[in-house]
Amino acid sequence: MTQPPTRQRSTPRQRFNALIKPYVPAYFPVAWKMGLSISALLLIGMALLGSLLLNNQLERMRAQADTFGDAIATQLAHTAQEPLLAEDSFLLKVHINNLVRSGNIHGAALFDRDGQQLDKAGLVPPGGTPATHTVRRWRLEHHALSTYFAPVMVEQALAGSVAVTLSDRPIIAAQKDVRDTMITATLVMGLLAIIASFLISRRLAQPIHNLLAATSALRKGDLEYRIHERRNDEIGHLIEAYNSMAHSMLEKDQVERVLQRFVSPSVARKMMADLNQVTLGGRDVVATVVFADIVGFTRLSETLAPEAVANMLNVYFDAITTAAGCYRGTIDKYMGDCAMIVFGVPEEDSEHLFHGLCCAVMIQRLVARLNQHREARGQTTVEFRIGINAGAMLAGNLGSRERMQYTVVGDAVNLASRLSNMAAAGEIIAADTLFADANIASRVRATEYGAMRVRGRTEQVGTYRVDGVHALSETLMEQRIAQFLSSLSPEASNGRY
Repeated sequence: MTQPPTRQRSTPRQRFNALIKPYVPAYFPVAWKMGLSISALLLIGMALLGSLLLNNQLERMRAQADTFGDAIATQLAHTAQEPLLAEDSFLLKVHINNLVRSGNIHGAALFDRDGQQLDKAGLVPPGGTPATHTVRRWRLEHHALSTYFAPVMVEQALAGSVAVTLSDRPIIAAQKDVRDTMITATLVMGLLAIIASFLISRRLAQPIHNLLAATSALRKGDLEYRIHERRNDEIGHLIEAYNSMAHSMLEKDQVERVLQRFVSPSVARKMMADLNQVTLGGRDVVATVVFADIVGFTRLSETLAPEAVANMLNVYFDAITTAAGCYRGTIDKYMGDCAMIVFGVPEEDSEHLFHGLCCAVMIQRLVARLNQHREARGQTTVEFRIGINAGAMLAGNLGSRERMQYTVVGDAVNLASRLSNMAAAGEIIAADTLFADANIASRVRATEYGAMRVRGRTEQVGTYRVDGVHALSETLMEQRIAQFLSSLSPEASNGRY
């Protein structure tokens, strides 16, 4: 029989957190946390300090009142010495009654050496009479009283004692005034301390807000955002660390952007992600390669100035780069008037062959439309011949330790180059092995071109001329071509076209 799972008992802290969780906001600014913490400490500190000062002041006031009462009792005892020895009850009564007539004294009494009351005036507490200086607190109908006793000594012999009763109302009123003043002062100082703590907290939290804004800008891709505040504390070191990190990321981004102009973006990202892995070597892959070559470039370059030739190549290579990007192709290299494009490396692509065929078709369509655009402006035009092949090849960093290049090599690459040389202007020639796949043959419009003898091969190679792809892909292709041509206005390209 399986035992039911035992429930783990929660700790008091977990129960407390669960209790206050519904009342704690999801976001609580650090300035408020600091302000509340400082305010709580200040309030507790001021409350303790106020309580100590209040108690000390009340004790001092009570001590002063007791000193006053004891002094009056002592004075009465000294005055009563002679009348008590002479048993002059009249004079004793006069002294007692005169004392009680004072507004601050509510009672006085005289006792013999046995504690028997001889005379009294006003309020005197019941009970025995001590023979030493002492005080007795008592109440009479919500009236707080204090009676001070003093012995009457004659030549170090006890002759009797006296009692003087004072009302505690003045001292209670004074204590209340002191208590109210201290509480008011504590509350005012506490309020000022809370305001000051929140102002200080906001001031202290401002660098954190600056760092939060900086990280938010960094998350959005703004690598030029900097914090210009200078501090000589830990936050200052953190600000310097952020600025240094942002500067390093900006430099890395700039290097990566420049590198992407010389190698494919995917290769550039991989190189920048781990510079230690940039070593010589390669791996076997199955990919597609396209060679696009300008027809009659040697003759054309003899009739144009070098600057005009460079500008013209940039225009057409820009179109080729656009077509390659639309179909996940990577510009492997530009070799004079020829562009080499690979598909399936360095990023894997299960449709690399079809994407390569679409790219080749788009290049020829783009070149034809671009030529119309340039002819209308009286500019030089060219035509491309394209060869395409797919198969096993080696992909990786090839060259030397000092200078290397990410590229693909192999017999499949060489055949694509040979096919481009054998194609006519505006044609796309592909090896017949590419159409052995029914999935490719059904999506590509091609015409059998015949067997060709290729340099470096003993056997002839069967070829096809690619005329287009299926209608859906061509519709999308035309949209991309129109988008590219819309950017050819002189305003958009600074007169480049």
